[in-house]
Amino acid sequence: MPESAIVAAVRRAAARVPDRPALIAGETRISYAELERRAAAAAAAVADKARGDIVGLFLPNSPAFVWSLLGALQAGKTVAVLPTLAPPPLLALMAAEAGLETVITAGELAPRLAESKAAPLLVEQMAAGAGRPSANRAHDAAVLLYTSGTTGRPKAVALSEKNILTNADGCRVSAGFGNDEVMLAILPLFHAYGLTVTLMLPLMTGGTVVLLDRFVPRTVLQTIEQQRITVMVAVPSQYRLLVKEPTQADTKSLWLCISGAERLSEIVAHDFEARFHQPILQGYGATEAAPVISMNAPTAHRAHTVGKPLPEVKVTLREDDRTLPAGEIGEVSVEGPNVMLGYHNQPQATAEKIVDGVLRTGDRGFFDADGFLHVAGRADDLLKVAGEKIYPSEVENALENIDGVEEAAVVGVPDEKHGTLLRAFVQAKLGVILTEAGLRAACREHVEANKIPRSFVVVEQMPRTPGGKVDKRALAASAAS
Repeated sequence: MPESAIVAAVRRAAARVPDRPALIAGETRISYAELERRAAAAAAAVADKARGDIVGLFLPNSPAFVWSLLGALQAGKTVAVLPTLAPPPLLALMAAEAGLETVITAGELAPRLAESKAAPLLVEQMAAGAGRPSANRAHDAAVLLYTSGTTGRPKAVALSEKNILTNADGCRVSAGFGNDEVMLAILPLFHAYGLTVTLMLPLMTGGTVVLLDRFVPRTVLQTIEQQRITVMVAVPSQYRLLVKEPTQADTKSLWLCISGAERLSEIVAHDFEARFHQPILQGYGATEAAPVISMNAPTAHRAHTVGKPLPEVKVTLREDDRTLPAGEIGEVSVEGPNVMLGYHNQPQATAEKIVDGVLRTGDRGFFDADGFLHVAGRADDLLKVAGEKIYPSEVENALENIDGVEEAAVVGVPDEKHGTLLRAFVQAKLGVILTEAGLRAACREHVEANKIPRSFVVVEQMPRTPGGKVDKRALAASAAS
């Protein structure tokens, strides 16, 4: 039987550096040779006990997550990676829609799956076993990853092993990723960036993955110093918290800091580089693209952009089926080996998202003259105010350049006369008192009059999705109430 391509990639690394730590979690260190043994035991347990062609995986960032994933793939299963932050009713819905009969989990997490009909397969019961079974997979999909749900109920994105491996390799080439990097895995491994970039990329190249199951700024900085982390991938809100963290640490080992998932504030980028002496290189992607589409590279990066497309990834800007030249804004459209197989069991949604082999991201952007991609925002976010098109990101950047503003988010509020009005939600820096009058006056220095929000709301904390993005759906709902 053919071996899983992902497992084979890890085995090649293990053959080259069997004694190198593959995984570090706290005091636990798992060598590549040990990871192979644990994955083989997991494969035997899954082959023996797991029912169905698709098995669920419901574990936090941990060594058990890694060897369970590899074992399930080697046993010929498609793995539905369930988000550990999801509430029990949503987990039950995800399990039902994927047709799960078995979910690999831990004893302490199993009660959260009680509403699901799927039977738990506890990692504590996956004792070391003999053999490394291989089996043909019933589906082309290797994993099902769930979208963030910022545009509705999460969808299960079906990704092949080729999707994941070619995307990881494209990141390796673009970033100049070496064969002995130490990657800090602080993004959830149920997140596409977490799985492809912070886990698979280092494992297929023989690097070390340092796993943290929670983002605590002090712990992150201490871990960078203690483990001599070389590469970190995080979302902007996490970089923001690291800048504010008073703990001092030696972070000179870091040479590559990548950001993705949402807009990176100019202020956060500036303050992070000023403190840690490393730029944050912004990337861009979507779960449906496995996930990375473009990224800034250490040797070629430009502020306010999301870099250039990965090798083998073709990005065009389209409007009314026309491909646009540099400088013109259109929908970001993607072709390449990273484009998903489709949404699991949702052929209509898949047909709307992938047209003639082209992934329609729903994001608006443009290329500059040097080939760097600029993303203005989602097409759904584009607001029309008194007939003028306004991208919230432009106003948000302006607000975050105002003294005392920590973070800003702009949404549209329905209005009978103007169609839509802008409402800004603003979080103040610690110890700063912001007023609507002061914000309005400061805005006049940064944006045109028609882009000044009609109203301002100062919030203590921005609501966030499980993936760490600002939850604009929640803000819009509060604005409409």
